[in-house]
Amino acid sequence: MLVLPGQGLITMLIGLSLIPFPGKHRIERDLLSRNSVRSTLNWIRIKANKEPFIFD
Repeated sequence: MLVLPGQGLITMLIGLSLIPFPGKHRIERDLLSRNSVRSTLNWIRIKANKEPFIFD
């Protein structure tokens, strides 16, 4: 069970990206607009020796 809000948002983002439904892109965009989600995604990429995402 995930307790922290940051981990829960990442899990929701991954789950939402796997299923097709109307409004999916808007929800993904809203989640990625949160600084906590973006910094967590970039932290994961840096730990994997990948370049961080560039969000516009």
